Amino acid sequence: MIEYRLTWSKKPTLRLWKVEGKKRTLLAEVSEQKAALAEEILLRNMPLKTTMRFRDGRVIYQIEEESTIRLVIALRGIIGLRDEKRTIKLLETVEKMERGEVYWWYSLYLKLGYKAISALRSAYF
Repeated sequence: MIEYRLTWSKKPTLRLWKVEGKKRTLLAEVSEQKAALAEEILLRNMPLKTTMRFRDGRVIYQIEEESTIRLVIALRGIIGLRDEKRTIKLLETVEKMERGEVYWWYSLYLKLGYKAISALRSAYF
């Protein structure tokens, strides 16, 4: 059974994982300001189930597949950005996308990889 997890650390760092049994695959990772912006804009409306909490401030959440796909598109989209305004705009755009549009961008990402993310940026900027 496939499970999706989101880890949050105090640095701040967001990591999105796909877990199949004992095999873990990192889907996306952002840190510092980008992680704080993603947490503020995207995660406030997502249903997250807390799995573990650690003393040092790390938290592991279990997340639904639909929310995971939205997060993959958003986090992959902001990984290469430097401008804070563009980062905020992309996160808000992904948050407002309809379900079908998110799945379309994700399928395009699976086929083309980075080129799909580049197309996403140019389509909304």
